[in-house]
Amino acid sequence: TDVMLVLDRSGSINASELSALKTAAHSFVDALNPDGGNHIGQVKFSTYGQLALHLTGDKTAIDAAIDALTTGGLTNLFEGITNASDELKDTHLIHERPLVPDFMIIITDGNPNLPTPQTAQAQAKSAADAAKAAGITIYVVGVGSDVDGEYLKTIASGDDHYFPVVD
Repeated sequence: TDVMLVLDRSGSINASELSALKTAAHSFVDALNPDGGNHIGQVKFSTYGQLALHLTGDKTAIDAAIDALTTGGLTNLFEGITNASDELKDTHLIHERPLVPDFMIIITDGNPNLPTPQTAQAQAKSAADAAKAAGITIYVVGVGSDVDGEYLKTIASGDDHYFPVVD
């Protein structure tokens, strides 16, 4: 599989929530065993989405990218999803492998406020819908005391693809 981790590093994620986010991300990496043929990349987002790691089978690099996360800024889930989708596009042949299934694992509190506070949720959902239409399966993990689980279920590829971080 090709899996993009989409990790919320915005200011609404406090230190204990960031720790839980990192633990969840490391658990996915350990379970997927990237050295065994699965490739994992990472997009981190706050005020802007940023590709932090191209799809790779290098577990050391994947773990280092997760460990490097710090918090601050606003929450642009739209750019996080868009950047991860761009990495998973079958036309991106440098890192993407067109013949393997594509997945996105988003870990966030589900409270986007960019590109604008009035449209942030709709734009992130639209980006997720486009990713799903392109064949990407999306799992979402809600983290934080103010997580919007109902909204995050609309981003995921079905209600059974959403989990609170404690799970």
